Amino acid sequence: MNKSEIDTLLYSIPDNVDYTEIPDEIDLEDVPIERLKKLIALLKVDDESLLFDVSRLLTSWGVREGFNTLRSLLMNNRLQGMIQHRLHGYDDTYKHVLDSIISYWASLSDLGQGAKARQEIFEPISKIIKDSNLQSFEISRVFYLILREGFYEYIPLLKEHLEIIIKKPEDNYWKIKDALDLFLKIDPEFVKVVLNNNSKTLADFGLNENL
Repeated sequence: MNKSEIDTLLYSIPDNVDYTEIPDEIDLEDVPIERLKKLIALLKVDDESLLFDVSRLLTSWGVREGFNTLRSLLMNNRLQGMIQHRLHGYDDTYKHVLDSIISYWASLSDLGQGAKARQEIFEPISKIIKDSNLQSFEISRVFYLILREGFYEYIPLLKEHLEIIIKKPEDNYWKIKDALDLFLKIDPEFVKVVLNNNSKTLADFGLNENL
């Protein structure tokens, strides 16, 4: 299969799709079966960059074969440096992986398989949260799962996340602000403790709520 054929599989939008111009957002029911079969077959390639692109797209569509491949790449630390942040240049790969994994759950949830998918995504999302403790990429999409969907199983990890990143506010200002904003909604007493322990205030992060 040549590059042009692969690009068509990865990036083309079916003629009947008028609700998005982003391949990741195509509903699986609108993906031609032959395209789907060819993409799944590409999960056997040795090229890890291509494997990443294919598995991420399939994951976004809710295809379990793609998710299992992406999860394996993630858990075995084989995804470093795949995507650089377009402005600041740091490794932003895991943010994009997180987006695909959440889309995987949403796609399967629409099919009535959300409970199983919720269990499947826990381990890889947990790894992404832990790695974000010491890296620059952001994880605010997880906050959506908590606030809108009640995925409270991530709260302990996110509390640890905030406690770690607040130690380096010069490197993590926006991540700290996002995390504080989350916990102001679900556990304001925890916010008070973390700020006091680190001699910080909400105003230090552009937040004005009174605790």
